[in-house]
Amino acid sequence: MKYPKTWEKTVNALAVVSGCMVMLIAFLALFEAVARHLFRSPTSWSLNTSGYMLIWLLFLGTSYAFQEHGHVAVDMLRDVADKLDGTRRLRRAMAVVGYLISTIFVTVLGYGGVKLTQSAAAMNMKTTTTTPIPLWPLYAAIIAGCALMLVTLIFILLDLSGKGEKYL
Repeated sequence: MKYPKTWEKTVNALAVVSGCMVMLIAFLALFEAVARHLFRSPTSWSLNTSGYMLIWLLFLGTSYAFQEHGHVAVDMLRDVADKLDGTRRLRRAMAVVGYLISTIFVTVLGYGGVKLTQSAAAMNMKTTTTTPIPLWPLYAAIIAGCALMLVTLIFILLDLSGKGEKYL
C-alpha cells in the first residue's frame, strides 16, 4: 500500500499550523519584551501561553517528522546494510523493526497520555501559574500527537510492506 496522499496533506497542514504557532510564540516574546522594557508593564499571561502553545505545536508536528524522515537515523548502519545485501532486504527489515519499535513507544506514550488526561480531568487539576487553567487540555496534546504519529507509523509500515522505497 502506498502512503496515502490525503494523510500526507493532513500531516502537512498540521505542520503548517505548528509553524504558525512558532511564529505566534515569537510574536508573544517580542510583545512581552516591548511591554516589559519599553512600557514597564509586563504581562502575566504571555509566558504561560507560549509554553502551552509549545506543547501543542510539538505534538502536532511530530507526525510530520516521521513522514519526512525528520527523525534520527543511523546512516552508517544503512550503508553497512546496503553493502551486505544489494537487494535492500536487510535495510527494509531494519526499517520495519525501527518503525515497529517506534509504534510500540508511541502507543505506550499515548496510553500514558490518556491516563494522565483522565486523572487531570477527574481531579479538576489546574496549572500552578499566575493564571490557573485546567491541565487536561494540555495533556490532551499527548493523546492527539500520539494518535497522529500512530496513524503515520501504520501507513509507513504498510508502505514498507507493499515494497515502497520512500521510508527505507
